[in-house]
Amino acid sequence: MSEQEETAEFATTTHPTAKAFFDALDTRSSSSRQSLNLRRRVQSLGWRNRHSQAKYYPCTVNGIGFSVKQVQRGEVDGTYGTGATVWPAALVLIKYLERNPSLLQGKKVADLGSGTGITSVASALLGASIVICTDGEDSVVQLAESNLQHVKQELTGDVLQSFSSEKFSVQRYWWGDDSMMGHQDCEVIIVADCVLPKLYPIAPLVQAIDELLVSPTSVAILSYEHRYYPDYHPRSKFEELATQRGLLVEQISGTKLDPVYSVDDIEIWHVTRRE
Repeated sequence: MSEQEETAEFATTTHPTAKAFFDALDTRSSSSRQSLNLRRRVQSLGWRNRHSQAKYYPCTVNGIGFSVKQVQRGEVDGTYGTGATVWPAALVLIKYLERNPSLLQGKKVADLGSGTGITSVASALLGASIVICTDGEDSVVQLAESNLQHVKQELTGDVLQSFSSEKFSVQRYWWGDDSMMGHQDCEVIIVADCVLPKLYPIAPLVQAIDELLVSPTSVAILSYEHRYYPDYHPRSKFEELATQRGLLVEQISGTKLDPVYSVDDIEIWHVTRRE
């Protein structure tokens, strides 16, 4: 059996991630565009899977490194749902915000469905004046609070001021209840990978965004990973519900995303109130 045949046989019997890697390597072309696409696919496989099983997921924002604890199998064991691990869409969102710092600097930010809290921590490091880290599950809120304390132990110097009790808080928020009514002055709402109708209904999330987008200048920034859903297309349903509430959904061009932390199946949306 030739080396090429051995590679093809292994690629069809191994883990899907490894298969995708070999498929990318087999996409050979002399054109620079094809070469760039190949490099991006390989890079994507690297960051998308490298730390998915790590106990502590490392992240670097503006040159500052930190990590958050993950709990594997939370959705299987029924303890944490899907909120106890760092999903790729969260990294795409973080790196998009890192490339566009004016979106957060000096702003009051509410993080909905924050899970491990990694996007909330990143928002604080990117200059948000206040960060409210929220999730609907008590166990996940406890995990985010634990991760906040862990991050504060990892960081030193002036950066710790971003995580004082006046600037950073963790609380339970079930989309649509009234526990966030005192925070309707939030200027930015961030949501990472929560448009997932197989597990969570979309309508309560749209309602929560609607209730928090009070100012005409406020914006919700979402990362969305497309997953097949048999009843409807999740993006289309989100747009439909948002339109009914007078909200405008704009998909951000891929050219504005981080060149490494961007993939075809993950999108960034801006949601604003229609004039």
